[in-house]
Amino acid sequence: MQLKNRKGLTAMVDAMIFIVVIGLAVSAFFAFSGDESAPNDASAISDSIFSAKVRINDTVDTQETGLVSLPDMAAFHIMTGDGSVMDYIESIMESLMQRPDSYSLSIEYSDNTVTIGRDKGDAVSGSVKEYTVTYGGSIRVDLRLY
Repeated sequence: MQLKNRKGLTAMVDAMIFIVVIGLAVSAFFAFSGDESAPNDASAISDSIFSAKVRINDTVDTQETGLVSLPDMAAFHIMTGDGSVMDYIESIMESLMQRPDSYSLSIEYSDNTVTIGRDKGDAVSGSVKEYTVTYGGSIRVDLRLY
């Protein structure tokens, strides 16, 4: 088969290459446009952390492997001083914020308070929320981001 007019084929190939290049440029633009918001919404971070469930043996030295809510474990730690739930929450915050001294988190339960992080003055974002503890009461969480 012999082509009578090569100009039409060349124009079609050029158009296809142009479409592919524009498609790649548009996908690169949307891929690097920064859709992900910076972790600066204290309310969303607090809800995300304190809606989680963890295995008991991840934070307390026991053979029990059942799931329990993080507010329950925080209340348990505040009342008994047992377990490493505050270390667990601190590691979550450190990996999320990725800056030293960029947050202050206070958890209050039954007139006892535990604080991690350091207060640096004027916060970029702050949130005070209460989460229900399964076996009574609620914890009050005060998260400040700097």
